[in-house]
Amino acid sequence: MNPNTLDIHGAAELMKVHAKTVLGMIETGVLPAAKIGRAYVMLTKDVMQHIENQIIRQTAERLGGGPVRRKPRS
Repeated sequence: MNPNTLDIHGAAELMKVHAKTVLGMIETGVLPAAKIGRAYVMLTKDVMQHIENQIIRQTAERLGGGPVRRKPRS
């Protein structure tokens, strides 16, 4: 597989969640993905951005700072 793309199982492994969780995130629009044939394909950078956003948000909440809004990368 291309290192720039992930399938559902690759994204699940990267995020340490079940593949059904990734599928739910795709279906609700949390993770961008395209269905190519019978398989979903995601960009690794999009999955990593989601993980980074969750780390920033949850860390800020634990420190009592509330949610943090980040500017999207160009």
